Amino acid sequence: MRTLAGLLALVLVGFPLLIAPSELTGALGVIAGTLCAAGIGALSIPLLAAGAALSLVGYTLALWPSGASLHPLGAVALGLVLSLLFQVVGFAAHFRAAAMDSDILAGQARYWVGSGVGAAVVGILLTIGAGGIALRLPLPAYPAAIALGALAVFLGAVRVLMDAPHRRQPASTEEQSCARTALRNGQG
Repeated sequence: MRTLAGLLALVLVGFPLLIAPSELTGALGVIAGTLCAAGIGALSIPLLAAGAALSLVGYTLALWPSGASLHPLGAVALGLVLSLLFQVVGFAAHFRAAAMDSDILAGQARYWVGSGVGAAVVGILLTIGAGGIALRLPLPAYPAAIALGALAVFLGAVRVLMDAPHRRQPASTEEQSCARTALRNGQG
C-alpha cells in the first residue's frame, strides 16, 4: 500500500515541475514531497493533506507565471491521483495491523478502479458542461456561478464535518478476522 501511495505522491508532487520547472516549484515540491512521505510513512492523513495542499499551490504557481493554460483533462487526472492517494493511505491506516488476503485487496482495487472511472466520467462531463455554460453566460454572471460553486463545496464540507463524530473507529483485529471469514463464506 505504501509503495502505491508513494508513486501517487510522486506524480502529484512532480506534476508542477513538468509544467514549469523553477526554483520556487522545486522548493515547494521538496517540502510537499517530504510532507507526503511523512504522511505515508506514519499513515497520517493530516500530514498527507498538508503535502498535497502544497503540491496544489505549486501547481497553481507553475501555471500562473508560465502562462500555461489549465488543461481540463490534466486537472481531472490530477484530481484522480489526489483522490486515489487519500483513499489508499486511508485504507492502509484503517487496516494498519490487519493481515489481508488477496481477495480483500482485489476487491478494494476493483472499488478504486470503479470509483476512479466514475470520477473521471463525472469530471469530463462537468468540463464539457462548464464549457457550454461559459459560452452562454454573460460576463456578470460568472461571479454568481463561482459563488454557487463555493457554497456547494462549503455545504459539502460542513456535512462531512457534521458526520465526523459518528464515524466508526478502526476495526479491531478480531472484527477484521470476522469480516474476512464472512467474505470468504459469501456472507459479506
